[in-house]
Amino acid sequence: MIFKGYLIIFSYIFLLIFLIGPFIKKFTNIETSRKIIHIFLFAVWIFIDIFMKNTIHQIIIPIIFLILNIMSYKFKIYKSIERETENHFGTIYFAIAITIIMLISYIFPKFYYPSGIATFCLTFGDGFAALIGYNTNTFKIYQNKTISGFISCFIFSFISSLLFSYFYNIPLNFMMCLLIGLATAIVELAGRGLDNFSVVLISFIMSYMFLNYPTPILLISIILAEIIFIIVFFSKSIDYYGSILSMFIVFSYLFFGNYFTLSILLSEYFFIFLISLFNKKEKHGRKFLQILINGGLGTLFIILYGIFKNINLLIISIIQISGCFIDSVSSDVGTLSKKQPYDIFKRKRIDSGLSGGMSILGTLSSFICSILISLSMYLVLNLKVLDLVIITIIIFGQTIIDSLLGSCVQVKYKCKECGKIVEKNKCCNKVTSKISGVSWINNNMVNLLSSIVITLISIAIYL
Repeated sequence: MIFKGYLIIFSYIFLLIFLIGPFIKKFTNIETSRKIIHIFLFAVWIFIDIFMKNTIHQIIIPIIFLILNIMSYKFKIYKSIERETENHFGTIYFAIAITIIMLISYIFPKFYYPSGIATFCLTFGDGFAALIGYNTNTFKIYQNKTISGFISCFIFSFISSLLFSYFYNIPLNFMMCLLIGLATAIVELAGRGLDNFSVVLISFIMSYMFLNYPTPILLISIILAEIIFIIVFFSKSIDYYGSILSMFIVFSYLFFGNYFTLSILLSEYFFIFLISLFNKKEKHGRKFLQILINGGLGTLFIILYGIFKNINLLIISIIQISGCFIDSVSSDVGTLSKKQPYDIFKRKRIDSGLSGGMSILGTLSSFICSILISLSMYLVLNLKVLDLVIITIIIFGQTIIDSLLGSCVQVKYKCKECGKIVEKNKCCNKVTSKISGVSWINNNMVNLLSSIVITLISIAIYL
């Protein structure tokens, strides 16, 4: 059986690469040829399932192709799948991704069918996304990815997951397959060959979780997370990788936390989004690093809460995201003020948007929000009055700490052209001159340091 499996698999691959591929290339183009081959590679997993299931050979097969793909990348052996120009490591990443999931499924048999789902999503979803996206003229939504490619990836990943679950009799229902399909389309936007990893990873993990932990809270968490991605990414309020991270944060705050933690998170997200609509000075969406700084530590603690069920971990998590939220409220609402902000540490007025400045409108808004968040925690979590006061002070304290760092240690420059004090080393298309602060401490670093400070204070009090 094993020898027969090797013979069939390598004969099939030979047929695809050296006969079907060149034939298609004559009538179309290299991209169509390589993507059709990419799609038909789904059958390799089926052959492995028939002839090599649960044997070491299910790992050897993708390793062999990994070696061959590396050689082909260097020496252009497979001319029907290698681009002549602007080539990347896509074919190599493809083989690496499949090797990893087949290795995991060999060591842990519960991952075997998820490896099949992942393979089908990679071959059909990613394959048709590129095939249709490349050959249709629709607008681009991220880098060279088009809306037609996104929709194609969603549809074909969904259909392939549904058909796989039907033929292999595994308990993935319509909604689960739909969510796998949408998640696959979302991460396929990564591009540059990295989508071979992202597509495999998300479909592999999601199908495993659906098969082994099919709880309603898992389903709802993923639904909300994907909805959040669609909203923040397509509204351009957050960049692509920031939207991916936001999706994970929303998932974590419900799956590892509860509906209260999720409501706090979404309320804060919505308020910031609402303020940005009125803030004409805010022209660019938030970036990945900003989302990581604002929600990374909080997400870590909510995951720890989900594991250990210690209510203090939940309190620390909410304090961290709320502190960053309050700082954003102070800044964003403050820019709506007609008066210039006041630097209380240098005792002078500064330009709007410059770190270290505080306004009555922004400070009052952040203080009110601090009280409202603390009050909601007090009521829902049955905390003491002392906790209400402490949490309010800590959350609001991040605004003060952030302003202190922004005023005293954040790097500032002076533009030689317009004479303004700025926070970037370029202004008016010219290099600016440093006038104060520490060179490596920019606005993101100030936000990170202030977040770490209040997190450490919270840990000292509640752990």
